[in-house]
Amino acid sequence: MIDLKSLYRRAPWLRTKRPAHAFVLSRTRLTYVGPEDPGRSAAGTPPAVRAVSCPLPADAFQDGASGVPVALAPLAGAVSRLLAEAAVKMPAASLVVPDDFVRVLVVDVEDPERHAKEVEEILTWKFGRTFGEPAPALRISWRPAGPGASGTRVLALAVPEEAAASWEGPFERAGIRIGAVEIEALAVSSLGAASVGGEGLVLWSRGGTAAVAHFEKGLLRFLRVRAAGDPEAAVQELRLTASFVASAGGGAADEAAEPPLVRIPCAAGPPGSPIVDALAAFRSQHGGAPVASLSMGTLLPGTRVASGRAEAAELLAALGAMAGGD
Repeated sequence: MIDLKSLYRRAPWLRTKRPAHAFVLSRTRLTYVGPEDPGRSAAGTPPAVRAVSCPLPADAFQDGASGVPVALAPLAGAVSRLLAEAAVKMPAASLVVPDDFVRVLVVDVEDPERHAKEVEEILTWKFGRTFGEPAPALRISWRPAGPGASGTRVLALAVPEEAAASWEGPFERAGIRIGAVEIEALAVSSLGAASVGGEGLVLWSRGGTAAVAHFEKGLLRFLRVRAAGDPEAAVQELRLTASFVASAGGGAADEAAEPPLVRIPCAAGPPGSPIVDALAAFRSQHGGAPVASLSMGTLLPGTRVASGRAEAAELLAALGAMAGGD
């Protein structure tokens, strides 16, 4: 997956060994997930985990100049309380943040790995436009994603440095190095890609967003994150994404005959999301196969919570971040 920490900023993504601990940060909660038996665990998905969660005060964040939430002093207090309750020593951990905490771009460039400087310039300029003028200092992470319409497709994420540093700061002051900052959708899709056989769409819809990742031959090829309040409107966005995927792959995209969103394998979560339900209803209405569920029971049936408690979606995101993936 793409994260914003493995190579820090303005650099191509490379696979890194993931820490065996993870925190999931939302606007309202902070959750820790780690191995129940640290002595036997390594980076990856442990067979048994413990989870600790706490609510965040209403003033834990304020919107930065670019609109991305910046953590304030109350987050540091919450981190201290959570670490005291968890009572676990850890040198490093991954941090999962909401999908709308970052911006996503998909661009085509010529031979990006040989022309990294040019890629950096293109991404800095394009992301600068999305964040507004004057553009803030950005942390950018990118990776090649196979052939594009012209050149090589590149998937990139960016976040203002001010915001990213504010999320990491409380952990680093507690002696915990944040080894990877990742959005929920990518953390979960590292587990969910197998549900579509490495060929299809993986939807994650939580916290007012709908993020869809497209996999082809096991490779992450496309990512889109949209604000999503109305389930029917979100399904229309998914139809556009599926049509784009079908046409880019040389397949037919005849919505009248058979919408691509019906025939492309889909996995979605978390269970109970109105957008996930709307997608399942659309596929059923048009005779499509059921949507594979992104849940602990289907993705990680052998993993159990040995102690503590966390929301199922946050638990899954944490385990996905711990596992990582290509």
